[in-house]
Amino acid sequence: MAKKRRDNGEGSLFWSEKEETWIAQVTLPNDHRKRKRSKDKAKVQKWLFEQRKAITENRLSTNENMTVNQFADQFLKDVANHTLKLKTYITYESYLRLHIRPALGRVKLVNLQSSQIQRLYSEKINSGLSKKTVHHIHSTLRRVLNEAVKWEIIHKNPCDAVTPPRVDKQIPTVWNIEESKKFLKAVEGHRWYGIYLIALTTGARRGEILGMEWQNIRWDAGTISIEKTVSEIKGKAVVTMPKTAKSLRTIVLPSVVVNLLKENMEKSGFIFTSLNGTPITPRNLLRHFYSVLEKINVPKIRFHDMRHTVATILLQKDTHPVKVQQLLGHASITTTLDVYSHILPPMKSEVAEKMDDVFKG
Repeated sequence: MAKKRRDNGEGSLFWSEKEETWIAQVTLPNDHRKRKRSKDKAKVQKWLFEQRKAITENRLSTNENMTVNQFADQFLKDVANHTLKLKTYITYESYLRLHIRPALGRVKLVNLQSSQIQRLYSEKINSGLSKKTVHHIHSTLRRVLNEAVKWEIIHKNPCDAVTPPRVDKQIPTVWNIEESKKFLKAVEGHRWYGIYLIALTTGARRGEILGMEWQNIRWDAGTISIEKTVSEIKGKAVVTMPKTAKSLRTIVLPSVVVNLLKENMEKSGFIFTSLNGTPITPRNLLRHFYSVLEKINVPKIRFHDMRHTVATILLQKDTHPVKVQQLLGHASITTTLDVYSHILPPMKSEVAEKMDDVFKG
């Protein structure tokens, strides 16, 4: 008995006298049909072969007409909007809007090539954008396209075959002990003195300090738990959860900090606030910080570098890196060792000396 129809994926190739062209046709698993027309028989044969192979390997796109712009909209609405913190969402949206959409937005996802992405990165660097920023663009695009792979719109992520720019490791500028004391002396008596004291004795992040509440302190143990952080979004202070799960931690406070807080102890609310009692906007704190640096003779560092200062001082005083990791709330010891590896080599002589003791003579 003659077969009345072709199986899904089998496809056909024929010449149309009416159109004077070759036509390849394939039936998809959902019974929809796709066609390819060309006067070049080899071209439609190649297309038909690729379609058959894609169906056999179950990697045929379910939406071949969706553009990068359209998928980015869907990603932001259905994924990022429900899984990312507001600040991270805004960052993703910004990189998409300013850098990715203008160059690649109209390209169909199934047609997006690694070479197009690589060219975009090159153009951004040539335009003066920093390698770090371009690396963030890459991370954003790769995250978005990974979702497209999950949804089976594309069968592989073109970012995987792209080489993003290598970001040179920056050794942070830090203060020594005397410089740290000099800065604290300069802000002594200011209502934000406690913020700077905590920053230079615990290495807590700026947002973590601004998010500290009186209820987080255990006076008997001299500790404070990091449970909230204050970020700045569109010029306003916003209270959110800490950066990572490891950031949710308890810090043992030096006695100088405990004594200072006891002098200003209240029962509830944030420990540090604006004059009207609301959370301090990070930008206002930075404005004061940099104004102080202009008046004293210490290296000009970022606020975040006080965190690096704490880690550097502790490591130089032979504090175990794991303890530094726990204090700073790094996700892993690898992060700590990577950031502060420039401090550790001089300490390695101790290892050689211990091996000498074992094998000497």
